[in-house]
Amino acid sequence: MINKPILTVAIPAYNRVDTLEKIIKEFKEQTDKNFTLLISDDASPDDGAIEKMVSEYKQDMPNLVYHRNEQNLGFSGNICTLYDLSTTRYIWFLCDDDTVFSDSIEKINSSLLLHEPVVAVFNYTWINPYGVKSMAGPKKDIVYEDINKLRNYQPLMRTTFLSSLVVEKRLSIDKIKDTDYKDNVFVQITISLLLLSDKFRFYEIAKPILHRNVGYKYGDFYKFILVDVLKSVFAIEHKFNNKLFIKWSIKELPTSLLLYLSQKLGIFYYKQDPTKETMQKISEFYGVYKYFILSFKYIKKFTPTILLKLIYLTRLILIHGIMKGLNVYKNNINRAFTDSRKTGFTDYK
Repeated sequence: MINKPILTVAIPAYNRVDTLEKIIKEFKEQTDKNFTLLISDDASPDDGAIEKMVSEYKQDMPNLVYHRNEQNLGFSGNICTLYDLSTTRYIWFLCDDDTVFSDSIEKINSSLLLHEPVVAVFNYTWINPYGVKSMAGPKKDIVYEDINKLRNYQPLMRTTFLSSLVVEKRLSIDKIKDTDYKDNVFVQITISLLLLSDKFRFYEIAKPILHRNVGYKYGDFYKFILVDVLKSVFAIEHKFNNKLFIKWSIKELPTSLLLYLSQKLGIFYYKQDPTKETMQKISEFYGVYKYFILSFKYIKKFTPTILLKLIYLTRLILIHGIMKGLNVYKNNINRAFTDSRKTGFTDYK
């Protein structure tokens, strides 16, 4: 007997019928069937291909629910729609291009019943740019119940990865929808801060629930990597210390520089120079560190590509040995230019 589900798997869909069908199949094979699978199609210009595909699976999956927005709301708009449409206590937001494990629902349901978090980030596996399969989170569950003892906001910033996030639907998010929330793709951070300000019960859960299939093509580097996370934090009033979020972002700047330089190797690809508005936000958020950020393009311009390739290859050989290191190097160099996957963020501005 299946009890009333406490979990909705909420998938924002747009024009990617193949990846969506793959993940629906993964949920069809889940060991625990006690969940609702909610798909919100953001007015895909696909002549009804997604709706037709989903309707075929609904015949064997009574827990599958399809919704289509009358007009395109954008990524964050669709996330908010999924939150509003969900009817269960908890919502697992999930991008359709990740790979879900067969026992993911079982792991999530058991963890939610045991801990009753307001916001939880689950573990996942991924392949880092050095070809190493890694676990993204802690080795054991960690509970945070006192907001004043959370001195380091690194755990909270794990909510940047949508597919690892589960939230309790305990409040209306109209407060967020009254802001300019559609201007970035990190509205889940704003939702998390809103909910945790009402009741602070935050968990990092060690159980891995998926494999993250990292995309290689994105939009404006400065906006996407350096500005929008902080814009999502500053979007509403909450009970957290905004200065600690800025401190975390400043600490991450050396990593951001490496990411920026990786474009010369084709490992990742970004578009556009920063707009005037983005530069204003960089000045507002980063203060004197804006000069370090402004140096990124000059460091990239004057650093020889051959030097970066040599450093990268040497690091790979030290990690994997000569043969495997060369193979990882061959697979990763210029991968962004051969990646045909549509992340949805390529034209993001």
